[in-house]
Amino acid sequence: MSRYEVNNPNTGRTEESFESLSADAIPAVIDRAHHAFLGWKDSEMEVRSEVLHTLGELISEEKERLARIIGREMGKPLKDGIAELDALVRHAHWFADNAPSLLEPTVVEASDGVTTYVTHDPLGVLLGIMPWNFPYNQMARFVLPQLMVGNAIIMKQASICPVSSAEFAALLLRAGLPEGVYTNVYMDSADVEHVLADFRVKGFSLTGSEAAGRSVAAIAGKYGKRCVLELGGNDPMVILDTDDVVAMARKAVQIRTFNAGQVCTSPKRIIVASEIYDDFVEAATDAVSQIKVGAFDEEGVDMGPLSSIQARDEVVERIQMAVKDGATLRWGGRKIDRPGAFMEPALLTGVGVDQDLSCNELFGPAVVIYRAEDEEDALRIANATEYGLQSSVWSTDVEKAESVARKVQAGMTFVNAHRESGPEYAFGGINRSGYGREQGQWGLALFTNEHTFRIHDHIL
Repeated sequence: MSRYEVNNPNTGRTEESFESLSADAIPAVIDRAHHAFLGWKDSEMEVRSEVLHTLGELISEEKERLARIIGREMGKPLKDGIAELDALVRHAHWFADNAPSLLEPTVVEASDGVTTYVTHDPLGVLLGIMPWNFPYNQMARFVLPQLMVGNAIIMKQASICPVSSAEFAALLLRAGLPEGVYTNVYMDSADVEHVLADFRVKGFSLTGSEAAGRSVAAIAGKYGKRCVLELGGNDPMVILDTDDVVAMARKAVQIRTFNAGQVCTSPKRIIVASEIYDDFVEAATDAVSQIKVGAFDEEGVDMGPLSSIQARDEVVERIQMAVKDGATLRWGGRKIDRPGAFMEPALLTGVGVDQDLSCNELFGPAVVIYRAEDEEDALRIANATEYGLQSSVWSTDVEKAESVARKVQAGMTFVNAHRESGPEYAFGGINRSGYGREQGQWGLALFTNEHTFRIHDHIL
């Protein structure tokens, strides 16, 4: 049974609880969403754009208040929560400005008295199943393009983020979205099938664990529903060379420990060229040791608590198991003796490519560094995974880096950057990282009826 509660990871105390939706109430929720869809799908693009622009303006005005909510819910430092909301604002304005042209009918052919074109029509009600690590932005990446398409959304947010999910729904109403077009529900995971079984629900988007993705994808297959899955990653960060080893090491540590390492696209395997490896490890160890861990609203904090005590304990346990399996723990990795879900960030070397931390995603602040003898060896390590979400290659020689990047097996590969996401380009992975793409024209096309029309001028 899903329990919707604010279990503050900064203090370890449960602060609020919410009643879950009963299974027999689900049909009424779908009724309202479908009725709202019938009106929303015929709304003018200008109306939809105005809603998103207004949403962006409201969030800009209230972002510190909103960031404090997720700080209590899942521990995100205040400055990082504000940055998340800034990203949401960019998404809102980008889709408001660009979706109308991207959703214009595509003319395929017009000659000899025949016109062929494809319209990009909304499908209906969609289900969102979203995670807690970016409470606002994960919802927005799915919701905003679908609202521009003309679909309606039922949203099941993570059970540890009940206040932020309700706030997001309230903001959409304040922005002018008609009631029922977007519905926030506190729904038990076991009841997802009741939603997807309804003919009027046309598909779903899930960002979360592999287990959750496989379970819901099986239900989608059973009922023939469309879906997009983003199931995490074990992303490689390949560092071929640098003209400043210390700065590069600090950058890598900052990217990996952001949000306490609880990021699907975080570089969980940092692969460093042998020529700079020793200096890099020394500098990275120093950088990890200087990270200030504290509550989300503490002054100057670099890293907050993990999302829960249970999550923290699992990360610590897996780090300890890696050491038992032969890895070297050079710094941290222990629980911090204070209330809440705090731990020291860790730095490990000597993790084998066939061991747990190399093969499976670790959702926590563990910097794991590998030595690569040459470019070929770096690619061997980078591609020794069943995941394939984001990846990066770093070098002062951009042409060389791009050549190596093209050989990395992933849905996204960046040169001299990592952990980036923007509304204008495709986001998604391959293999165990899921399938389908969010954002940009690809996110807009996910849940549309690509309706082909072929018009002949004459009957005979």
